[in-house]
Amino acid sequence: MVHSIFGGIHLEGRKEGSRRKPLSVPDVQPKQVALPLRMHAGEPCAPLVKAGDVVAVGQPVARGEGPVIHASVSGRVVGVEARPHPWGDACPAIVIENDEKDTPWQNEVPDGDWRERSESDLIECIAQCGVVGMGGAAYPTADKLRAARGRVETVILNAAESEPYITADHRLLLERSEAVLTGLTILQKAAGAKHGVVAVEGNKLNAIEGLEKTAQRTNVACRVCGVPTRYPLGSEKQVVKAVTGREIPSEGVAIDVGCVVFNVATAYAVYQAVVEGRPLTHRVITVGGGAVVRPRNLWVPIGTSVADLIRAAGGLRERQAKVLTGGPMTGTTQTDWNVPALKSTNGVICLLDWERGERKPESDCIRCGRCVAVCPMHLMPILVAKELKLGGDPVELARLHTEDCMACGCCSYVCPAHIPLVERMAQAKNIVQQEEREV
Repeated sequence: MVHSIFGGIHLEGRKEGSRRKPLSVPDVQPKQVALPLRMHAGEPCAPLVKAGDVVAVGQPVARGEGPVIHASVSGRVVGVEARPHPWGDACPAIVIENDEKDTPWQNEVPDGDWRERSESDLIECIAQCGVVGMGGAAYPTADKLRAARGRVETVILNAAESEPYITADHRLLLERSEAVLTGLTILQKAAGAKHGVVAVEGNKLNAIEGLEKTAQRTNVACRVCGVPTRYPLGSEKQVVKAVTGREIPSEGVAIDVGCVVFNVATAYAVYQAVVEGRPLTHRVITVGGGAVVRPRNLWVPIGTSVADLIRAAGGLRERQAKVLTGGPMTGTTQTDWNVPALKSTNGVICLLDWERGERKPESDCIRCGRCVAVCPMHLMPILVAKELKLGGDPVELARLHTEDCMACGCCSYVCPAHIPLVERMAQAKNIVQQEEREV
């Protein structure tokens, strides 16, 4: 049974440019890759290599308390130097000059059937291979599994992919469905969960049918669930509600209601780690938007620059395009195209003027209530904006539960007065957090 979710909006998908094209490897490899030490949630990693060292694909080059970063190309380390970061500002990064030989590190392929391995052994393998959440948060998958063990009964693969243009997960489901479902089964075993569910938006019927056939052929006991085509159904709280009907409490996570959610690309990386012994060094990235000459999904080394990705898709039709990492609703605008693709980068979207729309002048609220109707978190953005106009009392803003805002952008999208409500919500959240730190 599929349950309805509150709020959300219907967006024009604009996925035709890339969703029918198979995964491809760029014709020309990047001359350099930059691997930022801040690539995961939590503290940055510490480098394990120095300038002049020769590295191979899959070799550990940086390590933190939990996360591990591996070389995505073979070649010589140029150095550890400050490079622009997609999340903003600059960050120390390990820069590797690509020798284009793809010399593999001597990884040990696991012996025997992974089904015979213990849960703790599987989790440790996933940790050592550097697997993280590849849908945006970049939280270490091993840490998530450790927190879930003994507390969850359902593992959900989130394949909603509700943002426009992005089709990376869709292509993985079509072309690597058996590996993805094996990854789901591994995650189930590691988390100690009885049930596995793949949540796919209803507009991806070929993926739903393909998964059902693959599950039947490979005897994978999972449920393929077609969920409504509505943004932001790709977020954790919404997909849990749609699949199970359970409401995640304020400031809670899916584990609190007996579920744990992973991205499709994460499941595929888990398969590569456990079955093939390969660390996370490459990923699928959608390069799309009206400004791109040949939109496509590329299988690329992590650390490849946005500029190289755009070149691999035929370049831009117009130099003045707006370039985002991530989707157009929640992505980050990039002014420096030398920023590298991270483990969590699922798309590079290049928009023409007509696609991004003209930002019209803000006017007075007409009290239509649309922002309240579409907010998937049951918030009242316009009351937050009104309180900010009155001075922004932290106590009053906290009463409006600004901490629950996930910055999906639905409120700003529907506002007829063109009030930048998502920005006001972020401003209010910062005021409340600052007050809490001072207390």
